[in-house]
Amino acid sequence: MGIDLKPFDALLFDLDGTLVNTMPLHGRAYSMAFETLGYHLREEDFLAHVGPPARIAIAAFASAAGMGQVDEAMIRTIHREKKRFFSRILAEQKPEALTASKLLGDQGRGKRMAVVSSGNREGVDAILRRMEWTELFDVVVSGDDTEQGKPAPDPYLQAATALHVPAARCLVFEDTEAGVHSATAAGMNVIDVTRPGAVVLASVDRERRANAQ
Repeated sequence: MGIDLKPFDALLFDLDGTLVNTMPLHGRAYSMAFETLGYHLREEDFLAHVGPPARIAIAAFASAAGMGQVDEAMIRTIHREKKRFFSRILAEQKPEALTASKLLGDQGRGKRMAVVSSGNREGVDAILRRMEWTELFDVVVSGDDTEQGKPAPDPYLQAATALHVPAARCLVFEDTEAGVHSATAAGMNVIDVTRPGAVVLASVDRERRANAQ
């Protein structure tokens, strides 16, 4: 990736859809989980609601699948079934590493590194093990580690604190709107990997959202 990394001391990565193409695997696992309950989750409805923490996303998936408003017990049931199916799928299929993962090698050498994911700790750790990336990161923040997940700034602020790097010296790589907002709200600049070459500046994004309110 042709990015000037000199101004930054740390590189922070979202995981699913940014470093590794696990979205199809997550989609299959959720689809199978809903099928066990007699409902169908369409791929487009899954993709429309990814990004926030699992409990929020699952509520949106359930509504899209025709279940209406679900309680916490049902959310936990769906999540448990999804994790069961995802573990099975991940064991059978190694996901594709995406372009941003090249920075885990020589390009990113000398930088502190973190994963900041909305996924649950168990799933995040399983993906890192499957990709043989566990030892590459100084810090891993999962969706289980903060009360407020993306798009709130908490996950990225927690990662920066653990890395002992000021937010302004962190560069984030993200693939969802919730993730981009989370990072810029934390005062970090972001590479939107869905738009090659696009850098979202923290100051610009905060001003744009303020003007939209």
